[in-house]
Amino acid sequence: MKLIDMMLPKKSKEELQKENIPMDIGKQDKWPYGLQLRFETEQIEKIPLLKDYKVGDRVIIMAEASVIEVRMSETQATGDNKVQHIVALQVEQIACEPKVKKVPEKMNPKEYRSMREDK
Repeated sequence: MKLIDMMLPKKSKEELQKENIPMDIGKQDKWPYGLQLRFETEQIEKIPLLKDYKVGDRVIIMAEASVIEVRMSETQATGDNKVQHIVALQVEQIACEPKVKKVPEKMNPKEYRSMREDK
């Protein structure tokens, strides 16, 4: 499975003004908001390993999802008649694992600390 980088391209000051985005160039979002996954108490109870993560940890995610929407639209709003494609996925099953070869339960404390500090 090949991983594809979804980082948003940086926009110039002119592009931000053209799109009426009141944002400083240095404060642009790096990632699309819609790609965030948020797990709350009910989901964390189903995947208890999530409680052990700290900000900055890297994880591997495998998921099964259904396509729930496919849409294509063309607008004249910006004057460029740009075609927009949208594909919405509903994640139905998901697994998260630390980005390490050894599972934390089988590590000694020194290995566990080292794994958490590795990014």
